[in-house]
Amino acid sequence: MNTECALCGTLLTSMDTLLGENKLSDGGILCNKCLNKVTNINKDLVYDLINYNVIQIKEIFQNSNIEEEKYNELKTTELKKEIPLVAPISQSVQFDFSPEEPTRLDDIKDEIAALNPVLTALTDSEVNELANILDEDEKVVAIVEGTYEYNNLKGILLATQKKIMFIDKSIFGEIFKNKFPFTKITFMQHDTNLMSSGLKIFTSGFIAEFTLYSRSAAKKFYESVEPYLIRPGSHSEKIVEKPQPQQEPVKKEAPEIIFDQLEKLGKLRETGILTEQEFAEQKKKLLAKL
Repeated sequence: MNTECALCGTLLTSMDTLLGENKLSDGGILCNKCLNKVTNINKDLVYDLINYNVIQIKEIFQNSNIEEEKYNELKTTELKKEIPLVAPISQSVQFDFSPEEPTRLDDIKDEIAALNPVLTALTDSEVNELANILDEDEKVVAIVEGTYEYNNLKGILLATQKKIMFIDKSIFGEIFKNKFPFTKITFMQHDTNLMSSGLKIFTSGFIAEFTLYSRSAAKKFYESVEPYLIRPGSHSEKIVEKPQPQQEPVKKEAPEIIFDQLEKLGKLRETGILTEQEFAEQKKKLLAKL
């Protein structure tokens, strides 16, 4: 079994091999650091890495570095044309060292960092778009990475104190977003699968279903938004998960009555009136009354 990263040669950790998504077609394995680097270059590789070998991955890095060098060289040339290397003698040069004011995006990223979520580099474009989508008074209270089953898009599911929203930004800059205001949500459900978890958002006439990439993600997301869930037209009554039907308690009877009925059931079976299955069902019901 490979114990070193096929690209950088560092020793692999259990986190690098836990999910088996870092494997290459030639048997090599990438560490999570190299995986994040290569998926930043090509977003689709995170879902198709098994079809590439280590030589192809190195070529992707090499081509990316060549493009970056050309860009930096062009940028440096343009700056030299526009900015004089020496200021005129008659002109005094002043430098402003005053700190820049934090932007709306800076505030949003601070809110996300405080939640300590597990997000991959693939979500960077969606996170950067939040400054253009969220209202000034909205604060991020929950965020996870997942798939919207309605259209099979992969992006981020986040919640503020006003709504839940799914956002996906394609490599061509197209943005898909779907909003679920808390005033429109009737209830929510979550479940746990082998390697993931599911979350369902019920609104009037529509069910939004999401697959999240962690077994505990759906439960944590629900617990974070539960304080903000209210019923339409109410400001106090909270939504609870869909109640399960309650079974009526079994009425107990005296043992002698139960044994008498069991004896009668046995005779009905012997005479062929009751089948073995019918006898077993009735016997089970009687014994439950003891």
